[in-house]
Amino acid sequence: MPESDDAAVESLSTDRAFHLLGNATRRRALSALRESDGAMALDDLAAEIAARDADATLAAVSQDRRDRAAASLHHCHLPKLADANVVEYDPVANEVELLGRVEALGPYFDVIEGP
Repeated sequence: MPESDDAAVESLSTDRAFHLLGNATRRRALSALRESDGAMALDDLAAEIAARDADATLAAVSQDRRDRAAASLHHCHLPKLADANVVEYDPVANEVELLGRVEALGPYFDVIEGP
């Protein structure tokens, strides 16, 4: 469920932002979600993360790498992002959606993804 307008504009502390973006898997997940419509199935997100990790195309990524990426996202990274109200993760439906609070990370992404 999308969060309220008040929560959407709530900022993140610099330390919290650095913690969230300090891990390559979380950066790649947020970047992939930002490049999509802001929502993805866990399997699609895991495939994208595995491809980015291997610097390969989606078709070239093995199912084993996809499964490992999905497990890592499910057990570690998505719960951290959800706790920070940056994403909503529904493990039953296996869907991940960006929340408005991700905009607080925008300036950091500008630096990370800059020229």
